[in-house]
Amino acid sequence: MTERFGKLPVFLWVSCLLFLMLGAGVRAKDDGFTYVLYGDLTAQQVAHIEVALAENRDRVMTSLGLASLPPITVQIWRDEQDYQDAMEATLGMRAPGSRGYVTGESEIRLLFHNNLSAQKEAVHEFVHAATLNLNPDFGNNPRWLWEAAAIFLAGEFVDPASSKQFDAGECPSLETLSSPFDRGGSIYRSGYLLGEFITSKWGAAALPELIKANGDTLAALGTEQSAFEAGWCTFVQQKYRS
Repeated sequence: MTERFGKLPVFLWVSCLLFLMLGAGVRAKDDGFTYVLYGDLTAQQVAHIEVALAENRDRVMTSLGLASLPPITVQIWRDEQDYQDAMEATLGMRAPGSRGYVTGESEIRLLFHNNLSAQKEAVHEFVHAATLNLNPDFGNNPRWLWEAAAIFLAGEFVDPASSKQFDAGECPSLETLSSPFDRGGSIYRSGYLLGEFITSKWGAAALPELIKANGDTLAALGTEQSAFEAGWCTFVQQKYRS
């Protein structure tokens, strides 16, 4: 999910940021990230997240064709209530079940946990921020590609054999995969496969081109959306379901 500070007056954005950072531990590093830790979180506890972001920063930039990025602020909460409260204070909404989101091209926010998925989730949100540097109007526009790019570049593979949405030779439509955050997780089970299909058929440069075109497959890939969907489904069924 994402919302951008560009939707808020500048003075309100600054006020929200200052309010949220009061009492937090702030630590700038020389790898392009500044960490803001809330509650009793320590640098040692979030070291796995710092390592993941540092190790993947250059790879993600290369994959997206980005020569540079602004410094990225990473805000991390331990308490879910505080995390949701901060989201509501900034964006005017809550997203139960969320573990991360971005507020723009230079800030990501995470809910701390020690599960094995934490590192990939951090990279996922970093990809979101990076894609906004490639195309400022890309946030959830379209949602299927917004999430597919982050899922693919974060390596969040889900075996389609474990998902009924690929049964009987069928695949979800891009319209279905663009449904809102709180209406099912189809895109989270399909996103990696979309990124894999795009890059395997048209090459690595196709993904950033499609991002810049806001998912317009005809403009970026020379392929109508209906043909793209059919080709993707054939790719998935032949590689993973045959």
